[in-house]
Amino acid sequence: MAARAAYIAAASNRASNVSDCRLEDGLVAFGTGPFVALWHSSDPASRGIHATLPGHTGQVTTVKFVPARDDAKCEYFISGDSAGVTRVWKEDNQGQWSLYAILAGHSHSISALAAITLPQKADEGPEAAFVVLTGGSDGIVQCWSIAPTGPTLLQKIDLKGKIPLDLCLTYLPASESIVLAIGATETRISIFSTSTTEPIKFIKSLSLEGHTDWVRCLTFITPIPLSSPSSSTTVTSPTSSSSYDIAPGEVLLASGSQDNYIRLWRFARISSESDLSNASSAPKASGLDALDELERTLAEVGGEEGELRVKAHDFPVSGDGVFACSSEAVLLGHDAWVTNLHWAPLPRPSSPSSSSTTPLDLQLQLLSSSADRSLILWSPSPDPSSLSKSASIWTSTRRFGEFSSATNLGFFGALWGPHAKTVLAHGWGGSWHVWRESEEEGGGEWDSVVPVSGHFGTVKSVDWEPEGEYFLSAGTDMTTRLHGTWRRPSRVPSTPESWHELGRPQIHGYPLASVAFTNRLQFVSGADEKIVRVFDAPRNFVKTLKTLSLLDLGDEESRPIAANVPPLGLSNRAIASPEEAEADALAPQSNDPFVIPNVVNLTVESHPPLEEQLLGSTLWPEIEKLYGHGYEIIVVDAAHRAPLIATACKATTPDHAIIRLYNTETWKPVGVPLVGHALTITCVRFSADDRWILSASRDRTWRLFEKVDGVYQASASSKSHARIIWDACWAKDDSFFITASRDKTAKVWTLGQDSQWECAATLKFPEAATAVAATTILNPTRHLVAVGLENGHIHLFAAPLAEPAKLEPYLLIDSSVAHVLTVTSMSFSSKLSSAGKIQLATGSEDRSLRMIDIDVV
Repeated sequence: MAARAAYIAAASNRASNVSDCRLEDGLVAFGTGPFVALWHSSDPASRGIHATLPGHTGQVTTVKFVPARDDAKCEYFISGDSAGVTRVWKEDNQGQWSLYAILAGHSHSISALAAITLPQKADEGPEAAFVVLTGGSDGIVQCWSIAPTGPTLLQKIDLKGKIPLDLCLTYLPASESIVLAIGATETRISIFSTSTTEPIKFIKSLSLEGHTDWVRCLTFITPIPLSSPSSSTTVTSPTSSSSYDIAPGEVLLASGSQDNYIRLWRFARISSESDLSNASSAPKASGLDALDELERTLAEVGGEEGELRVKAHDFPVSGDGVFACSSEAVLLGHDAWVTNLHWAPLPRPSSPSSSSTTPLDLQLQLLSSSADRSLILWSPSPDPSSLSKSASIWTSTRRFGEFSSATNLGFFGALWGPHAKTVLAHGWGGSWHVWRESEEEGGGEWDSVVPVSGHFGTVKSVDWEPEGEYFLSAGTDMTTRLHGTWRRPSRVPSTPESWHELGRPQIHGYPLASVAFTNRLQFVSGADEKIVRVFDAPRNFVKTLKTLSLLDLGDEESRPIAANVPPLGLSNRAIASPEEAEADALAPQSNDPFVIPNVVNLTVESHPPLEEQLLGSTLWPEIEKLYGHGYEIIVVDAAHRAPLIATACKATTPDHAIIRLYNTETWKPVGVPLVGHALTITCVRFSADDRWILSASRDRTWRLFEKVDGVYQASASSKSHARIIWDACWAKDDSFFITASRDKTAKVWTLGQDSQWECAATLKFPEAATAVAATTILNPTRHLVAVGLENGHIHLFAAPLAEPAKLEPYLLIDSSVAHVLTVTSMSFSSKLSSAGKIQLATGSEDRSLRMIDIDVV
């Protein structure tokens, strides 16, 4: 018996440094809710997130990989959360990640992290020691030493009330001393340094001025390391053969600010400690000698080219000499905050692109992301106005981004993939965007790649379509999302099918609460409004299922081609033809210059929709609105055979704690509302034969309504739970139903010999039971019941088909596979896979949606 997460949908948290990419293989680690998600972005099968790491008690705010020495594999990363705790993770030989160390001490959220591996010592073991710096919203930067013996707090740096927004570490030129750059809620960049030959203690060296607003992001690079096979190599631009004027060992720092500017700074060595000692022992020069020396220096710097750099600021490092920092360049191209910066990775010493005999043709490139909804790839090019042959100006060589959608409010982070051939970015709503450089001859073209996606809020409801091929999810991020398989018969046979978000039928203005299929191509949804909305699949979705999932549901031509949302509207309007869509794009229905028309893409691609398409091109037309409730809709459910749906809303009095029925053919109310509850009804469930309607409520009662002569009437009720009943469900054969309660129990109810419903079994748990689902499995035929808890765990129970009261523990799915916060909704697929697995879709307050494969054979 085993269970694994076959599909995980999750969005990135809203922070600039909440993600990082391991450049050796493209493994992306990013914070999503209270855990870290792992995603192989270079996976040719596009299987998305393959694991999540639980443990954090707050929202993950920062993630950084720890750079390894030389060509060693990076096997550590660090993550900080809103509770002020940093966790260090280590990868084992099987590729599994586990907790390595916990760093505490901050009283507020972790806002920035940095790490660097220390130089190897002669007596050091195989495990590398490294330094981790944690910056918190309490205005403190802590310095930790991480060794196999455990973490040690070395130092605390008080920023005098300033909050660090980014930290960056590297080695100084031709040195084993470390330089630290801190960008904080001030206009200055603080530079600290420390020697590694002595006990590590960072000392303030400089304050770099130039920005006029907070400094949000920093990144270091040493374009030509002194250990390079050809340290005399110059750095070239990818668009030019001209060299960039930088000496071996010199370091560049890029800083991005809320003033929309990017600034470059150069660090160079002025003298070593031995030079200083020789200078101190040498006879002092006279005043005239000193003046002659100054003239010679100016001549060397300026020469015939007449170039003189901006004044350099010198700073000493104890036991290591003097270094200088000077302003290198100012880059302007963004129209809003610069949120993230990353230098393109350099070829590794062991990579095929590096050689011990051939000079390195390095491409110096800088990637920036901004709140203006764009990413810019910067590189130096020759300056035609300069007399210097090596003078360069920085220009934008490529822009990525999304310029046509008003729903994307900018990018929060940008990353490089392996070999600088892939660019990844995450946006305001947690969405991921990926571009990969074409491998065709000539290159230069970047193509969009299918990324991961997920809800940016609590997943409130999940529901499989009647045949169990795809399912819907609804969340507080105001979206309804449809998830299905991508089957690729034309590809290599070994390529497995993968699950993806195939559509976003509803993008609403209110948080969604519940969703239910009425048939394979129609669903109803309820949100924090008084209206129940009905949606019908457009022609493009039917074609998408045929192209990607190889499902032919027919009935294409009778459907509208797509849907869009009018500006400032909430209802999806059907688009009957391509000409109508083109007219909408040319003549938007709003004169407001800030309202950007949602241009609908009517092309059905051979891959799952990208985020740009999901934002507006996969909507379903809204065909009906159902009225009657006085408060926000809480739950909707659809009958299995009869053309009925049941709805309930938020209630504080019995007058509103009612169930309303609607006919799905006429969309008219059916009969009178079903009454009996006193407070909000938390769930409504039709039995498999539609004979019964089961409801549970905050008033701690459940009620049954039985269909008699075509009319549902009150049949039974009970108040056996001590706390609120969160969920209830029917067995697949209607032989029993289960109620799950906050009193940490789930009760099994069966119909006794006297035609009375009685409690046949009580399941007790360590946490509140918040969701429940049931199905039937084969070999042998048994009932399978899943109970989700408040801590995110899922307990599975099995019982003989004829004895449902004998439920026995079957499997515990803990947070390594399931969730870390309250399980809000669960639904079994009606389809049993050929491999003897059954699929369980689950949603949670941790903002993740999971489809779990459970072995049942």
